[in-house]
Amino acid sequence: MHGYLLGNDSIRYIEGAKKILDLQVPEGKGNSYLGYIFFLVPFYYFKIDLSFVVIVQILLTFISSLCLYKISLKFSSKSGALFCLCLYLFYLPLQIRNFYILTETLFICTIIFITYLLIFFEKKFSILLIFFIILSVLIRPHGILILPSILISVLIWSIKKRNIKLTYFILFFSLISLYPIFNLLNHYLENENIIDKILYQGIIYGYKHDNNFLNFSISSSTKNNFFGLIKFLSENIFVFFEAFYKKIYFFYSRIRPFYSDMHNLYLIVFNLISYPLAIYGIFKINYNNNLGLYFMLGLIVLLTLSIGVSFSDWSGRYSLYILPLIYFFSGHGFYHLIQPKLK
Repeated sequence: MHGYLLGNDSIRYIEGAKKILDLQVPEGKGNSYLGYIFFLVPFYYFKIDLSFVVIVQILLTFISSLCLYKISLKFSSKSGALFCLCLYLFYLPLQIRNFYILTETLFICTIIFITYLLIFFEKKFSILLIFFIILSVLIRPHGILILPSILISVLIWSIKKRNIKLTYFILFFSLISLYPIFNLLNHYLENENIIDKILYQGIIYGYKHDNNFLNFSISSSTKNNFFGLIKFLSENIFVFFEAFYKKIYFFYSRIRPFYSDMHNLYLIVFNLISYPLAIYGIFKINYNNNLGLYFMLGLIVLLTLSIGVSFSDWSGRYSLYILPLIYFFSGHGFYHLIQPKLK
C-alpha cells in the first residue's frame, strides 16, 4: 500500500524524471510538464519513496495557505481572511490533489506564490518572482497564460502610475514577447491536437454521450495550430458560441453528469457559498493600483477564455487553478457583507 495516488498522467511524469536522470529529454507531451518532472527528479536521484512527494505537496499547500491568508488579510479583516482560508483548505477537490503524483498542487501553489510576491512586491524578491514565473510556465501548458497576465497587469499598473517610460518599455517588451509566447502557445496547441479534441472529445473532455457533442464542420486543410484554430472557430462561429457557453458553465459549476447526486450537491453548495461572494468582492475591493490584484483578475479572465475555446476537463481540475484567487474575492465579499453588522 503506497502513501500516494496515481492519476492517468502520473506515469508520464515518473518516466520523464527517470529519463532526465538517464540524461535523456522527455519526448512528446512530456516537454510541456518539465517543471513537475524536474520536481520529481530529486526523489528518484536520492531514491526517496514517492510518499514524500505527498508530504512536500502538503507542506507547499500549508505555505500557500499562509500566503493566501496574508493576501486576504491585507485587503479585508481576520474574518474575511479566515473565510477565504476555510474555503481553500476545506474544499476537498483541491486538497485531495496533494495525494496524487500530478501537477495540480505544485501549479496551484506556484500561482499563489506569484500572487503573493506581486501583492507585496519588493525588488529584493525579484529573482524569486522570476523563478516562480518560469516554473509555472514549465509545470503545465496552462502556465503560458501567466505571462500575458503579468504583462497586462504591469501595463495597467504603469499607466495608472503615469509612468510613461515604464509604459513604453512594457509595450515594447510585449511586442518582443509576442513571438516567443506565440511559439509556446503554438507548441501547446499542436502538442494537444486541440482541434481534434474539440471535435472528438466534446464539451466535457472524455465524456462519451451524445449530448456532449455539437456539430462542428472542418476542412481537410485545417491544421492543429493557432491559425488553424482561428480558422476552425470562424467557420463554426454559431456552434462555437453555444459550445463556449456550455464549457464555461461546466468549468465554473464543476458539476458533471456522471458524478453522483451527493458529489454534485457538495459542489453546488460550495459554488453558492463562494461565487456570489466573489462577484460581490470583485466590485467592492479597493484596487488601489495593486499589481497583484490586476494579475489575479487577468489570470481568471484568460483561463476562462482559454477553456471557452478549447474544452472543459472531465474531472474539472482546470478550474482548480484559479479557485484560490476566486476564494480571495469571496473572503473580501464576506468581509463587506458582515462589516456593517459588526459596527
